[in-house]
Amino acid sequence: MFFNRKPKTQAEKLKELLKRKQGVKSWEIAKALPSVSPHRRLSDLKEQGWTITYKLMDDNKTKIYFGKPPKA
Repeated sequence: MFFNRKPKTQAEKLKELLKRKQGVKSWEIAKALPSVSPHRRLSDLKEQGWTITYKLMDDNKTKIYFGKPPKA
């Protein structure tokens, strides 16, 4: 049953978003994570060995983040 599922942590949610082929926009991260500092979660993943890159959109303001998990 769905009641037995453990709630996902902010890091787990962010990992799923970063694995998407199209990446994740900064505002999507802020919307998905109930955190005051969602960019700190990105730093946490970097400390865990993730490779986080970003690309600027045409407006030169919005960033699209991409992530690769550490090699096992």
